[in-house]
Amino acid sequence: MPSSTLHLIENCFVTDSSGCHRYDFWNEQALFDGRPDTGWCPPSRTEPFTEYLDIDLGSVCTPVRIRIQRRPAPKVSTGFPPILCVVAFPDGQPPRTVLSEEDIQAPAGGWWEHDLEPVPTRRLRLEAPNRIQRPNGTYVLQFMQLQLLEQ
Repeated sequence: MPSSTLHLIENCFVTDSSGCHRYDFWNEQALFDGRPDTGWCPPSRTEPFTEYLDIDLGSVCTPVRIRIQRRPAPKVSTGFPPILCVVAFPDGQPPRTVLSEEDIQAPAGGWWEHDLEPVPTRRLRLEAPNRIQRPNGTYVLQFMQLQLLEQ
């Protein structure tokens, strides 16, 4: 699906998450501020954990594409999610998985993007199993920006 025919869903905000790391620039709401120097990073953990973001789209929309920007650091230990699941919660219907992807990769500072199954919804949940272990033994996940697009 060509991205030129899509437009950004604005007014997205996080209603719940598996946590924020620290500092003003690591805050789940910063995912939608359009700045490449802020983002989301849940706490470092000593065991693998499935990190999550619950997102309100501001109104009922039909997201058809997701884009996530990797932190502009060349090391793999920056914690870009290698696995992602996106679940939609359409009104009056059971939750629906609209994306389940493995082997996700993006260059440092680059964007990863993928089509979503189009489902009208106001709420999405992103789940990313935190499986990247740093040399110090902790597990971390982080990314800089998140965009959801519709036609």
